[in-house]
Formats: sequence, C-alpha cells, structure tokens
Amino acid sequence: MSKILPEDKPLTEFSSVNGNTPLSVRVENSVNVTENENLVNDVQDSTHEVDYLTISGFESSKLSSASLSANLLVDEFNVEDKLNKTFIGKQLLSIPFNCRVVAKNTYNRLLKLPVKGAFQANTYLRELCNFCKSMPVDVTWSDSQIELVGKTQASQCLQIVTNMHNLGDSKKAMVFALEAVLVGFSIKARKGKYIDGDIARYACDKWWRKKLSKLHSVSVERVSQYVHLVSKKSQIYVTDANFRKGRENKRRNQLFMAELELVNERGDVVDLTEMANSTNANPVNRRNELMARLHGFEVYADKHGYVADFLTITCPSRMHPVHNSGRPNEKFDSTSPKQANQYLGSQFAKCRAHLARLNVDYFGFRVAEPHHDATPHWHILVFVKPEQRHILRDTFSFYALQVDGDEAGAQKYRFTVEPILKSKGSAVGYIAKYISKNIDGFGVDKDNYGNPADIAALRVSEWSSLWGIRQFQQFGGPPVSLWREARRLALKEEVNISSVWVAADSGNWCEFIEALGGVNVKRKDLPVQLVKEFIETEGEYLEPIGYVIKGLSCGGEVYVSREHTWTKRRKENESSLGLGENEV
Repeated sequence: MSKILPEDKPLTEFSSVNGNTPLSVRVENSVNVTENENLVNDVQDSTHEVDYLTISGFESSKLSSASLSANLLVDEFNVEDKLNKTFIGKQLLSIPFNCRVVAKNTYNRLLKLPVKGAFQANTYLRELCNFCKSMPVDVTWSDSQIELVGKTQASQCLQIVTNMHNLGDSKKAMVFALEAVLVGFSIKARKGKYIDGDIARYACDKWWRKKLSKLHSVSVERVSQYVHLVSKKSQIYVTDANFRKGRENKRRNQLFMAELELVNERGDVVDLTEMANSTNANPVNRRNELMARLHGFEVYADKHGYVADFLTITCPSRMHPVHNSGRPNEKFDSTSPKQANQYLGSQFAKCRAHLARLNVDYFGFRVAEPHHDATPHWHILVFVKPEQRHILRDTFSFYALQVDGDEAGAQKYRFTVEPILKSKGSAVGYIAKYISKNIDGFGVDKDNYGNPADIAALRVSEWSSLWGIRQFQQFGGPPVSLWREARRLALKEEVNISSVWVAADSGNWCEFIEALGGVNVKRKDLPVQLVKEFIETEGEYLEPIGYVIKGLSCGGEVYVSREHTWTKRRKENESSLGLGENEV
C-alpha cells in the first residue's frame, strides 16, 4: 500500500539525458523479472530509510549543509575504492536530499550486475546528477539558501535599474536588461500592463523568493519522478517533501491570518480568518457550491431533454513515469504533470472547436485528478441532445486518440464512455465522488488505491497547487461569478427582487440558468452583467490595483454588492504566536 502522511506531519519539456533512455531503464530491460521487481523495491526501501533518517533527526531542514547528508550516505554505497567514494560524494552533492537514498539503493543494485556492474552503476549516478543540474535551480537548496539567492538577485536587478537610470536609459531598456536575468532561472518575463510594476517586481526580494521557492519545489518533484519515487508503491501523487512543505506553508498562512483583521471606512471590524472561511477557500464551501451547480445542471438537462455521458480521457503512455503495477515505464519521456495537463487541455480545446463548428448543443463539468504517479487524467460529465450524442462521442474519441493512438492498449484505456442511465443512478452521483476525493474526501471511504480518502485529498490538493493544475472547470452555462455576486445581492433588502436573485438566494442553479435565458446564451447577451470599477490606488508594486468587481447591472440599473473598502491591520492587544511555535 502507498505511504500517506497524516496532516500533522509536517520548462520546457525535458528529454532523457543525452537524448537517450535513462540507464536505469535500459538496465531494467536487460534483466529478468526478479531484478525488475528489485528496482521497485529500491524505491520502497528508500522511502522507509528516509523515514528512519527523519525520525533520527537527520531531516533535510535540520542539516547544516548538503555535504553533511552526502558524507553520511557515502559509506552506505557498496564500494571500497577511495576514488569511487570521492566520485559518489561529489555526485550526491547535486542530488536532492529526498532522492539520495533512492540513488544509493539503485547504485548498489546495479553494482551487482554480472556485466560491467561498476560501470553501469557509475553511469547511472552520473546521468542522475546531470539531470539534476539541468533543472533551472539548484535542487539541494534549503529555504534559507533560497531566501539568500532571492535577495541577491533582487539586489542585482536594483543595481541594474539604478545604473541604467543614471545613464539616462529608458524603462523599456531596463526591463529588457532585467529579463535577461530571469532567463538564467527559466522564469518567464511578466509582460504586465504597467512597466513600473514589472521593474518593481524584478527588484523585490519577496517576489524573487516566491518564484525561486516554486521553481525549487517543481524541480525536486521532477527529479523525484526521474527516480520513480512518486507512485503508489512509495509516495503517492506528490513527494513527502513537497507535501510537508505545502502543509507547513498553509499552517504558517493560517497563523499569519489569525493575527490580522479587516476594517472598513465605517470602522466595522471582521476577523480575517472568519472572512476567509466564509469563502470558497474553505473546502466545504467549495464542494457544496460545485455540488449545487452539478445538481442544477442535471435538473436543467432533465427538463430540456438532454442525455448524459461520463467520459474519461488519459494521457499517452510515454507521459507516465510509472506503470500501474509500480514498475518504471521505459517509455517515459520526462513529461511533467503540468505539461501532461496542457496536452489534455489542448485536445479538449480541439474537441470544443470541432463541436462548435457542428453546432452541437452540450454543457457540463470536467475534473482533473492525478494517477498514482502524478500524471493527470480527466473525467468529464457532459449533457448533450440525444440526436447529437454520437457526434460528441466520436469527436472526443478522435482527439483523445489523435496522439499515439496506435500504441498498445490505447483503444481500451485512453478514452472511455459510460452512458448515464437513470435506472442506475443520477448524473451527479457519477461525478460526486471524484469531486469529493479531490477536495476533502467527504463521504468517500478510500481513494482508488485503498488509502484513506481524507488524507489522500490533502495530497491531491498539494499536487494541484504544486503543478498549477485547475481541478474543476465548468463548460457551458452562465459564469459562476454572476452566481456569486447575485447571492451577495440577494442578502440586501434594498435590491429589487427578481427571479435571478431568488434563484441565487435559494441555491437553485437550474432556476438561475432559466432566469438568464438558458445554457446557450452568449455572455454578452446575458440580461445580467458584472459591473467593474477601476481602482487608481497603487498596490504593492507601484501600479494601479486595476478593475475590481463592484456588483451587477440588470434592466438598466446597477446594484452594488461591494459597498465597503476593507483594509488589513494587525489585531490590537493580542499576543502573537510565533510562526516557529506550535499551537496549543
């Protein structure tokens, strides 16, 4: 069973090194089944060893330097030669802490091979080291090193701006020079609307620290995939290192919010934590809203003669680092989960464009969730007119198999359709468990791999956050922002009650759709529109805050849903809890 940690424990597409299949996989193909299983055991044993090291006090965050953990581990390699040990110690310095024990176990196994074992073991370690060095940042950095590098880069950018300003260079030239600094870390240029905002960000150590921390987490995850650490046999969905880091960041944010409050121009005060818990940042609220919209779609479909299908689309096998059995995939081409999700999105976009050309009437929801090895797949609940059902199915099938559709097993696994029959259950019932187990695990006992659903949901949440993958998306129907603003307005007595407000206030998504004219009304033709106001006040980075939602317009009248301006401040007469302390 995969190992899941409880909650309280705390870019370009890379090809294989030298354009070839990694040596560990080449060797795997040359050995028998027993040896192949040993490769899986290398990773499983490594997981337990890392736990032991953590318990013993050698957790990476507590090490004085990367070299300390490397020196401790060198003696565990089954070599006696001093030159070999020196070589191993040097290579380990480039490998992230959470992958070093995996590297050691694999090295020792390759060393036992009857043909050129030492050569193949050393080549494996060298290739792994080269892959680590190909990442945009040093994968061995600690949090303090990331902070130091961030300050250094921000100071460098500030110096560039100062020197160019003194020379009379234009701001465009400054931004061009600063973007050259970003290239060294594979950070995309921001290209914002305000050039002052771009310059202010590039010269800010807080901005750099955030970018570098994200790059570091992603890079560590890429290396972990390379050594097959992320799978149901070891660390499912996301590495333990990044899971702990994500949970710790959330804990720190909660402590920070607990010390703040919001105050408006009238002097009204609201606790920031209470305000946050009342929004969709609260998993319970998020799940309830999604379920309400799903149910409303189903009721609307029944009223207007739509039928429902449940579709599942998966990625080509080359995008999966580990087989479902737990064995490494020899076809893996180093595609990241983010890139795999972009592939699914591009195929979905082709489907929608083709269906639009054929005037197919459909709407629904899609859910992105990870396989055990972090590669995403999509579940799609779609409602369509009965006479157009075959067109929709054929379109999705074609584009799901457009890439590598002739590979073994593609016809069976890459695209599946399950017609939803009322005699077997509601359409919402088909997708409800996928929504729940990807948010908080409510009402679900275990995930697909037999792990507790509530803990698995935490790992899926960190997976989504780490890779920047949007888990849930509606297609067709009115925008949800109208629904949320209408629900705000429905609470105000002075608003002229209409069918739109009544439907929103009662949480009836079907009636809300009806009140707006149906699922096929174009956004520009909706009877209710968002009203936005441009705020000139400068934000943190010397640029206007920009457009913010103020309310809705309907029938020529504007209804303001956000009357007050709220600002954050530290609570008065409250002893603050240090971020390094534990809550009682």
